[in-house]
Amino acid sequence: MKNDSHVSERFQIGSRQIHFFMLALTLSALLLRMMIAYAAVHYYDLNYYIDWSSGVIQNLFGAYEHIKSLDYPPLFLFPLVITGKLMALPIVSEVPGFQMLVLKGWQILFDTAMIPLIYLVLYRESRLIAAAGAALWAVNPTIIMNSSYWGQTDSIMLFMLVLCFWLLIEQRPVESEIVIALACLMKFQSLYFVPVFALFLLSKFSWKKIAYSFLAAVMTGLTVLMPFMAHSGWTLPFRIYLGGFEQYQYASMNAFNYFAACGLNMKSSSHILLGGISAEAISFIMIIISVLLLGFFYFTSTEKSPWLLSFLFIQTIFMFTTRMHERYQIPAMLFALIACLHHRSRGLFLSYLGVTSITFLNHVLVLEHILTGRFIRFWAEHFDDICLMLSYVNLLLYMITFYFSVRLLYRYGYFSFAGAIKCILPERWRKYIPNLKNR
Repeated sequence: MKNDSHVSERFQIGSRQIHFFMLALTLSALLLRMMIAYAAVHYYDLNYYIDWSSGVIQNLFGAYEHIKSLDYPPLFLFPLVITGKLMALPIVSEVPGFQMLVLKGWQILFDTAMIPLIYLVLYRESRLIAAAGAALWAVNPTIIMNSSYWGQTDSIMLFMLVLCFWLLIEQRPVESEIVIALACLMKFQSLYFVPVFALFLLSKFSWKKIAYSFLAAVMTGLTVLMPFMAHSGWTLPFRIYLGGFEQYQYASMNAFNYFAACGLNMKSSSHILLGGISAEAISFIMIIISVLLLGFFYFTSTEKSPWLLSFLFIQTIFMFTTRMHERYQIPAMLFALIACLHHRSRGLFLSYLGVTSITFLNHVLVLEHILTGRFIRFWAEHFDDICLMLSYVNLLLYMITFYFSVRLLYRYGYFSFAGAIKCILPERWRKYIPNLKNR
């Protein structure tokens, strides 16, 4: 007993021990992801990266003119120059496993970089909480499958989104605006987070800082876009973003959401539903309702953060708008993880586990259905029925997560809407709003 007591007194978890743990965790996670990427040889969706990387080597800034399949915003094309040069090496071109490492390499690097970033975001809460969050992301099965097995670029976007919100919390609005601009130049889906970002930016900083931040974002966008516009015309941004939006006119693209529950998986978004209203019209209405609810929650709740509101907002967007891929629920999983630890909420932790489970199933079923063929898996011919059933499960999960989120938002009471707006206005404008007391 004395020896045990002596050992326990000597063993302490300080910053040095945590740093060693984070280093070991990050390196182990990187090795695990590289092993999976090397072993999982397939070219589904990766063929696009092969074409794009070989095309940007020939002419980077003219890529949109000579690469017909290119439908990404331009930021991803810069690292693809390195990818293309590596793919041209004989040792890579002759070994399929090395091809996989190169084609999935950027995704794996940003996915791994998310581990220390989560620690950085949460370390002020507690070193142990921050390390726990980082560890949970390191072994999260959905993101490992997404980045290392499939090779999708969602991890790059997620890293930028978390970084921009963390910079905003750290009172660095200019840097934060630059990063969210880069995120929007990386993937179209980053635009879904602009309303949450705008609410925190506009309400937390002076108009001068907001103006500087907006100017920085515009300059960032022009710096990246202008060389491409010089080759492809000033309408290029409209062609990239609007063209990408119009390319996939499906109600649901293997996403377990409301429209898949209505039997509209891989069917046109113009399909008529309730009361003669099309799926696209319902989606538009739900976007408006989601933004209004976001504003209401922001101005009336007493316990809020960009992590919690982003989780609630993107969950709603995923579940009730059209053109959703199965991958688009991954941001909800990430923000649920950070929010549950930031707010110390068991309900949100259960939400994180639930979203992780459903997104993992969504990835596994879609990939198995596509990569192994219709007749190899006994359940493949029932994929549509499985998709319908799990969409109902996801709708139930959404209602549970919505309950936990709203309960957390108002666990310390609520503010009057007008009074909350009044607090963020300049002093000279406040007299025009009635003086309503906080409740």
